[in-house]
Amino acid sequence: MKRLSSIILIVFLLISCDSTEDKTENTKTNTIMFSVIGDVPYGTTQRDGLINLIEKHNAQNDSEFVVHVGDIKKGSEPCDENAYIDINAILKKFTVPTFIVLGDNEYNDCDNPNQAFIFWKSHFLKFHENWNFPYPITYQTNRTENFSWVQDKILFIGLNIVGSSVHDENEWQKRLTDNGNWVKQLLEIHKKHIEATVIFAHANIIEAGSKKFEPFTNLFKASAKTFEKPILFLNGDGHFWIKNNPWEEKNITRVQINGGVDALKVIINPNLENPFSFDNSFLD
Repeated sequence: MKRLSSIILIVFLLISCDSTEDKTENTKTNTIMFSVIGDVPYGTTQRDGLINLIEKHNAQNDSEFVVHVGDIKKGSEPCDENAYIDINAILKKFTVPTFIVLGDNEYNDCDNPNQAFIFWKSHFLKFHENWNFPYPITYQTNRTENFSWVQDKILFIGLNIVGSSVHDENEWQKRLTDNGNWVKQLLEIHKKHIEATVIFAHANIIEAGSKKFEPFTNLFKASAKTFEKPILFLNGDGHFWIKNNPWEEKNITRVQINGGVDALKVIINPNLENPFSFDNSFLD
């Protein structure tokens, strides 16, 4: 009887160990890899370079999606609809789903920003639908250029935050406030079910005149403090690499990409304390 009890105890311990291992394995979250480009193409040379970049990216093909963080042309070039049509066709050459957020060169810097925005929406709104993307996308009410989705416990958010001139103070303040409130809402809704957040926007909201972006940043920083988990804010605009923690909320990592014909690979491993890592040379 004593021997039988010992056998039962051993079997119980083995089952318990297996269950613990399964539970640990099930709590792990998948690593996500994606690519970011922006401020491209500026002129004919960069247009050719972008096509070459896409060809190399397609040959490698280990990123799950691509995000263009705005500026599809030079600011000095006219905002003719043909420019939007041309870049639409080029970006469709990516073999993985591709997203895009507004840049100021194709919107805010145009002689007629309202008409330019109509061109942008005609050719880039819900751009990812040109591919089969398996995750449902949510759009901000009344600002459908802003989008979000959750993938493997990571919340992704794309926002219309552009730099340069403020043409209409009321519109500027309202758009940034709406953006901040939407981020706040998304972080509150998803906090219990996600491990980190990534935000895509065009403007350098720190070095390029931080005060005018305060309607967004004040709400964003307050939300980040409550959220507590890691947040990555990815922007273009500056044309050179920055990686820092610019605010007192140290759970926010800000990255400004090189842009142009350089692509950035982002790797997210939520199982790590610092989940974000970066590779600027993966296409070299």
